[in-house]
Amino acid sequence: MEIVLVMGYPASGKSTWTAQHFNGHRRINRDSLGDLTLDQLCPLVESALDEGSPVVLDNTYATRESRASVLAVARRRGVPARCVWLDSTIEQAQYNAVERLVRAHGRLLSPTEIKQAGRSDPNTYGPAVLFRHRKLFEAPTAAEGFASIEKVAFQRGAQPGGYTQKALLLDYDGTLRRTKSGDKYPLTPEDVEVLPGRAEVLKRYAAEGYRLLGVSNQSAVSKGTLSEEGARRCFARTNELLGVDIEVAFCPHDPAPISCWCRKPMPGLGVAFIEKYKLDRAQVVM
Repeated sequence: MEIVLVMGYPASGKSTWTAQHFNGHRRINRDSLGDLTLDQLCPLVESALDEGSPVVLDNTYATRESRASVLAVARRRGVPARCVWLDSTIEQAQYNAVERLVRAHGRLLSPTEIKQAGRSDPNTYGPAVLFRHRKLFEAPTAAEGFASIEKVAFQRGAQPGGYTQKALLLDYDGTLRRTKSGDKYPLTPEDVEVLPGRAEVLKRYAAEGYRLLGVSNQSAVSKGTLSEEGARRCFARTNELLGVDIEVAFCPHDPAPISCWCRKPMPGLGVAFIEKYKLDRAQVVM
């Protein structure tokens, strides 16, 4: 008999790990049970123990306070409490969160759409959720009452079958183009100037079978100084000057605070392209 706490970043793979390693335990997961607090999970833990079932709880458990009530149950019942800590980085969790969102909704969502969808889907949220976890996180210790603490390194699973294509993922501004005006981003097609030597390299990659994909931040759209159509005209002019066809995706949202997954350096645009074209991650060059 035991209680196991599987903890880590949101989207760090806790549910997958739990299913793979603890299918003989009674799983108690806050997201699957609705709007229960972590403390409200404790009666379910007690009921499972009464029935003679070991228990696994896969929740984020960022702080000592969030773990305290379950550990109190373990002490009261004389049951060992183990901790399995999935030690992913925030960047790995970000990728997972976006991949899950795109597969669920078929595309990236705007900040408003993320907020609306998140009311009914606990797996749909913005980058702030992960940043908050990083800020609050307190590493587990034996002094809290854990019988053991197992730290598990993150390992990304294989992609589904069919993800075989390769691509070159390009940041337009500063990599492919600059502006004649000296501004960071062009507001008109006439202000676009491509950087030397780019066209030859791009054509070589295209000839080798790489799909050419471009990404960019275009916060001028949210500020009202550039329309989305105006941004597309600037990208079209860039492609014309380069002599290649690059498919572009850009973020039109406010730069701060980051509330969408498409804002670089968030991985949203890249992940969306991977899912759209079934790209092999190992063959995506950025």
